[in-house]
Amino acid sequence: MNLWQDGLVALLASIGLATIMWTVVRAVLFAKPEVRRELAALLPVQGDGEHLEEQIRALQRLRQEQGLFGRALLVDCGLTEEGRKLANILTREHRWVSLCGKDEVGDYLTG
Repeated sequence: MNLWQDGLVALLASIGLATIMWTVVRAVLFAKPEVRRELAALLPVQGDGEHLEEQIRALQRLRQEQGLFGRALLVDCGLTEEGRKLANILTREHRWVSLCGKDEVGDYLTG
């Protein structure tokens, strides 16, 4: 009976050791370097801002999972008052989203 208990302890210890080793290997091999991207996603928005929230959510997933860009710039190409309200709400909720006019795009991209 003592041999059976020793075997069980050895099995559990090897599983624990393998788990620790796999955690270390994953941390070393799959670590993403913290790279600051200077790319911007430009979204021309107009009207009531239809599908704007869905687009921002999709960009947020891309930003978090793949780090493709640093900020999203909503370019006002004829927003209505309701569309402007929605865009302002989204810019308050997400710090990486900004709203600007067509003539201000260059200012946002250069500095």
